[in-house]
Amino acid sequence: MAPLATAPELPRPGFGGRALGALFFVVALVMFGMAFSNAAHAGGIAGTHGTLTAKSCHVERSGSTGHRSETTWCDGTFRSADGRSTDDTATVRADLKPGDKVSVQQSGNEYLRTGPGEVSRWIALFFCGWVVAAIGVPFAVTGMFPRGGAQMLMINRSVSGTRAGEARKWLFLGGIGGAAVCMLFTWIQTQ
Repeated sequence: MAPLATAPELPRPGFGGRALGALFFVVALVMFGMAFSNAAHAGGIAGTHGTLTAKSCHVERSGSTGHRSETTWCDGTFRSADGRSTDDTATVRADLKPGDKVSVQQSGNEYLRTGPGEVSRWIALFFCGWVVAAIGVPFAVTGMFPRGGAQMLMINRSVSGTRAGEARKWLFLGGIGGAAVCMLFTWIQTQ
C-alpha cells in the first residue's frame, strides 16, 4: 500500500505575506482612482465637453487564440461644446463609421464617451477593485506568503470565521454583485 500524502503546511508569517497583501490593496486603490476619474469625465463632471467626428476607425485585437478581444478605436476631430478648442488628432474608443459623431469629454490628451452607460462601466471597475482588495485580505492579515495553490487555499481557510474573513467575504460579494449590476446597466444602455 502506498503511503498517504501529507497535507502541505501553512507558511510562517512574515514580511512577504504582508507585502503581497499590500500589493493587492495598492492595485485596488489604482483601480478606484481610475474608476472615479473616468466616471467623472464620462458623467461630464470633469474635463471639457464636446463632439468627436470620426475620420477613420480601426480594430485592435489582443489576447491569445480562442480568447481574443477586439476594441474599435476611431480617430477624428474634437470640437469643444463652447467652440474654444479643437483637436484634429483626437482618438476615442467607439464603434463608429467615418462621419459619425459621438459626445465625448476631454481628459488631458484622452477622450472618453459620455452617458449613463459609460459612467456605469467605470463604476464596474470600482467594484472590481473590491474583489482585488478581498484577495489581498488573508495575506495582509496573516502575513503568510503562499508557495503554491494548496497553501493559498489554506491561508484563505485560516481567516474564515474571523473578522478578516467576514470583511473578505463581503468585499468579494459586494464587488462581484456591484460589477455585475453595473455591467448589466451598461449592456442595457448599449442596446
